[in-house]
Amino acid sequence: MSFLNISYRPSSLSQVIGQEAIVKALARSLLEDISPSAFLFYGIRGVGKTTLARILAYSFACLSPVNGEACSSCPSCQAFKNGSHLDITELDAASRTGVDDIREIINACQYTPVIGRSKVFIIDEIHMLSKSAFNALLKTLEEPPTHVKFIFATTEVNKVPDTILSRCLIFQLRPISLETLSNHLITVAEKDNIKLTKDASDLIADEAGGSVRDALSLLKQASLLSEKVTTEVVASIIGGVQPRDIKNLLTLISEGRVADASICVKSMLASGADALSIYKQLQKALYAEIVEKKNNKSELTRLLYLWQVLLKQYENISNTAYPDCIIGATVIMLAHVASFPDIGSILNSSGNGNGKIEEILSLFPKSIVSEVE
Repeated sequence: MSFLNISYRPSSLSQVIGQEAIVKALARSLLEDISPSAFLFYGIRGVGKTTLARILAYSFACLSPVNGEACSSCPSCQAFKNGSHLDITELDAASRTGVDDIREIINACQYTPVIGRSKVFIIDEIHMLSKSAFNALLKTLEEPPTHVKFIFATTEVNKVPDTILSRCLIFQLRPISLETLSNHLITVAEKDNIKLTKDASDLIADEAGGSVRDALSLLKQASLLSEKVTTEVVASIIGGVQPRDIKNLLTLISEGRVADASICVKSMLASGADALSIYKQLQKALYAEIVEKKNNKSELTRLLYLWQVLLKQYENISNTAYPDCIIGATVIMLAHVASFPDIGSILNSSGNGNGKIEEILSLFPKSIVSEVE
């Protein structure tokens, strides 16, 4: 079976990954039949908002639910699987933002279900509705018919009016953890006989930033490039950055080896690595180093200063016409900063440091001295 033809979207709550608390709450709500008339799911892209909305709609419409969830065999469930359910309506507010679109929903609410137990309206990216559309929707939410359920999803909950939020049961979906997402990718790959190494799976999960959809998209791309998905294959997709190269680069920077660090980043760029990708991976690696050394005061001070220097270069590398030059200069700058002596260590080795402050400060760039003063 072709990988590209397989859909891994969950069809039941038990198949949803990384949202255990929400799944538990929804399962209890369905089992005890205490569901409100309106739900709202929010979070970053690809974490399961639309998936959960469809699972709920599937269950609300089912004629013979099992433990609250859809039975998968009744006429309502079959219609849902075929995409022809007359009682379940999905609206993408990103393209249909006007009050007339909401009025269609309001008018449909007046009629009882045709096939299922409930009429369900899913509105994706609800934050993009116009003010007049929100006002029209509010009137129905205030006194919804008993046979109607609303399920909203959004990536920007702060743009949804409080009057709407106050009438919804709200769930925040968290980004999927690296470990959970990586294990999910391995499971998906095994189902379709894709050879996926654990390191490659971790790299995909890390690059996806907690989004299942983004992770599966990267896996699909990688599977088209090679029968065996390795870190090298994944790196070619995400900007040609190899984890081992980033680790080596950070080591050279931390040791203050300016020339070697410069040669390393030039080699990465020459091999096809993307400058912005190098920046992002270096940032992640430095953060991991900071967390690891958080209890080592002397090392932590130096690492945090490197962090500040690196952060200040983001706008430059993102907007410049010559990103290779910026990342090259940034690496040289970081390595130079890392080679600066530690003030605390010098003072400790010099007793109380009296009479030597000017000598110590002369070892540092004027920018740092001004901050100290």
